[in-house]
Amino acid sequence: MASERDEVIQLPPDGTCDACEPDEAKEAAQICDDCHFSYCGPHAEEHRSRYREHRLREFTTQPPVPEKSGEKPGSESKKKEYTEKRCQIHQQELTLYCREDQKIICVLCAVTGDHRQHQLVTLNQAYQEMKNRKPTDLKLAMGDMVERLKAKCVDPMISRSELKAFVQKEFELMRHLVQEEEIKALHYVDLQEAVASAHVTEVLAELNVHMAKLTTEMVEITRQLNSFNDIAMEKPEHPEEESREDRCPTNASANHRFHDLPKGNGPW
Repeated sequence: MASERDEVIQLPPDGTCDACEPDEAKEAAQICDDCHFSYCGPHAEEHRSRYREHRLREFTTQPPVPEKSGEKPGSESKKKEYTEKRCQIHQQELTLYCREDQKIICVLCAVTGDHRQHQLVTLNQAYQEMKNRKPTDLKLAMGDMVERLKAKCVDPMISRSELKAFVQKEFELMRHLVQEEEIKALHYVDLQEAVASAHVTEVLAELNVHMAKLTTEMVEITRQLNSFNDIAMEKPEHPEEESREDRCPTNASANHRFHDLPKGNGPW
C-alpha cells in the first residue's frame, strides 16, 4: 500500500497556508519537504513540534520558466501537470477505480493491463462509496481494549511475561486499525482530488486535519502502552509464589492509570 501513497499527485503550492481555513488562508511562510504542505508562521511551528522528523524550509515561489523554442513561459509546468494527471503507463486519462487493488486507473489498464477482469467502477461511484462509508470508531475500539487490559491486570493467575505479551498484542491490533483508517483516508483524498480538482485546497486542509487527529491518537496509544508496561513490571514472574494482594494492584489503583480516551477519528 506504500506505493499507493507515493502515487498521490503533488500539485504546485498556491502561496497560501494549507492548514488555515480556505477562505481565511494566510500567506505561506514555510513549506514541508516531506508532506509538501505550505504553512503560515503559527502553523509551521505547530507542524514542526508535532512532526519533529519533517524538514521545513522557507517558502519560495518557483521562478518563471524562460521562453525556449517558441514556447510561452510556464508552458513546461502546465505540460508536466497535465502529464501527472494521466496514467503513467498508457498516458491515458484516469477515469476508473479498481476495487481489488484500490487504485485509480485508465481504460487501457482495465482492458489490456494488470486490472483485467477486476471489479471496476467509475471514479464518481468510488468516491461516493468512500464518502458514505462508516468509519472505524477508534475511540470505541480503544475503550474495549482498555477494558480487556484492565481485566488482565487484576487476574491473579497471569504472569508478568504473559501480561506483557497480551499488552503488546492488543496494541498491535489497535495500531493496525489506525493504519487501515489512514490508508482509507488517503484513498478518499485521491478520489476526491480526481473528481473535484477545483477543491484541492479544501482537500489538503481536510487531510492535514485528519492526519493530525491520527497522530494525536497514536500518541495516546503509546501513552496507554507505557502505562500497561508499568503495570506489567509490577507483576511477579511466577504468580503462585506470592499472595493475590502482592501479585496485582487493586481495582482502584489500576483504574487510576487510565485517563480520558482521545477524541474520535473525525468524519472518516
